[in-house]
Amino acid sequence: MATTVAAFAFAAEAACAPATIDTDGPDFVESSEVVGKGHFQFEADVVAQRDRRSPARITALGTPTLLRFGVTDTVELRVETEGAQRVIDHNGSGATAGGRGDTAFGVKWHAQDRDRATNTPAVSWILHLETPSGTGQFTGHGVTPSLRSVITWELPHDLALGFMPGIRYGFTPDGKRYASAIGGLVLNKQWTDKLRTFIENSAPQIARAADGGVLMSWDAGAAYLVTRDWQIGFRAGAAANRNTPDSQLLIELAGRF
Repeated sequence: MATTVAAFAFAAEAACAPATIDTDGPDFVESSEVVGKGHFQFEADVVAQRDRRSPARITALGTPTLLRFGVTDTVELRVETEGAQRVIDHNGSGATAGGRGDTAFGVKWHAQDRDRATNTPAVSWILHLETPSGTGQFTGHGVTPSLRSVITWELPHDLALGFMPGIRYGFTPDGKRYASAIGGLVLNKQWTDKLRTFIENSAPQIARAADGGVLMSWDAGAAYLVTRDWQIGFRAGAAANRNTPDSQLLIELAGRF
């Protein structure tokens, strides 16, 4: 009898156990899922970017980090910081600048579950308010709101397609307000229970030339589940137009508690 009770208890615990960690990175297109009520999750990145559009041939380094806390099964609170920033000027002087980037506060709402049988996608909404909380040249001019939606379809052959449209109301370097669009399209392939890869087109800014123009990259990367609650991943990107920095490499460590 005791063995039977123990077996039922184990089965109940397994049925209630949370799914494996689901991260917004390392891809640019974020996840349509939330972390779940009572869970805390961090996604810490190291990013290196090369920009050869000017004689300076700039290298930028950063440590952006996303913190997520589930307040309900469909809503999470978010804090996203650009972290430590460093810019290296390769024009012969070797000049460098360092500081801390801005921090954004936001909320994510999982509005709709996916249903493969009816081809219904999962849908979420993400609202962020970026605050001018950085230091020196890395701080913004004012509060910058942005709104994104993430729509994800499950496809045959362990594929998933994600689309992320959005809008941002930001500032030019001289402090003028402007609106820009955000766009991203990603195709994920789940090879095993632990490994997925992805290719994507990412456009963090789609704006008029006077406001900075279109920034767009072609990306590829992978994520690997080390355990149920820990994941490592990377993303490599190359410019899709002449207005975008040449290349970017991102490495991510994510953990859930």
